[in-house]
Amino acid sequence: MLIKDVLPKVQTHGRVFYDDERKALFCNWSCSGFSVLIKGKSLKVKVQAWSDQIPGMPGMPTPPPDWPCIGTVVEDELVYRHECKELPEEGEWLTLWESDTTVEKVIRVIKISENSRGKLGILEVEVDGEILEYKPEKRPTIEIVGDSITCGFGNEAPNNSFEFKTSEENGWEAYGARAARELGYEFSIISESGISAAKPEHPMFPMHAMEDIYGLRDELCDKKFNKEPVQWNFKEHKNDIVVINLGTNDANPIRFYREFGEIEGMEQWFKARYKDFIKQVRACNGPDTYICCTLGPMDQYLYYIIREAVSELVAETGDVRLITFQYVSINVMLEGYGAAGHPSLKTHARMGRELAAYIRKYIGEL
Repeated sequence: MLIKDVLPKVQTHGRVFYDDERKALFCNWSCSGFSVLIKGKSLKVKVQAWSDQIPGMPGMPTPPPDWPCIGTVVEDELVYRHECKELPEEGEWLTLWESDTTVEKVIRVIKISENSRGKLGILEVEVDGEILEYKPEKRPTIEIVGDSITCGFGNEAPNNSFEFKTSEENGWEAYGARAARELGYEFSIISESGISAAKPEHPMFPMHAMEDIYGLRDELCDKKFNKEPVQWNFKEHKNDIVVINLGTNDANPIRFYREFGEIEGMEQWFKARYKDFIKQVRACNGPDTYICCTLGPMDQYLYYIIREAVSELVAETGDVRLITFQYVSINVMLEGYGAAGHPSLKTHARMGRELAAYIRKYIGEL
């Protein structure tokens, strides 16, 4: 069955969209996808994938292209994953779930890896049985906005491995997805490795900024296929909470700037731009959404600036639904590292518990 005909019966997750030209449901952001209720013995999907090429560091060889990873979640457990590498032009069928007997089951199909490292299109769905209409109970919705940490960058890699592989990046076990599951919330993730909250005053190299893409559906995909960017419809996809974990990458242009006398001015530049970004998030989501500005567990240099920015906004606007939170730093002795000094699965599990506890304490049950 073509995915277009399946969509009325499923629940979509995150900023997914159907593309008429390629007859595909694009699921590019971490953990984006759909949940389908089937009565049968198996679920297959026909998928197409497009790789992304990340530039190498200065003086280093260009890394190999990155391909997206698809996964299947059943009863909150990731039970299947596959790297969609060099598929035929017409797509390839993958068996995502099987059973010996006919059962009624909700199956969640997700992209496990991040948006900037491979695009994923769902073309068709096939069930050994029937697809039933899925109408889940309405739950509070949390959106997690961030960088490589939020993507789960290398969280399954050997301890502090330098090499990155999408097959070792597990967004489902990243802190945001874990916190959402602990709270019982529906969730979406908007994150990209290397992204900053705002454009720096003195960039070290061209940087992608969340302030440029947050209001858009999927600028990374639209740019790849030479299409005009499309605005995301926030009214149809209301967020009860937006958690922002940005600032780690904003710190580098400040800390490593050669003119140390400029640092204070650059910090103030960041604070002003960060405030403008939070205003943008507020305008997109409306007055009732809680916005939680966080930082950690890697470079937390700018946390006090973020806290100042939020305090100033609360004082200036009376917006009491702006709050801040700082994650405990990585405990290397107990948690180790993922790839390139990023949080491991152990750190993500702890961060998820920290965030869920903070949301319960500060916001309570929505």
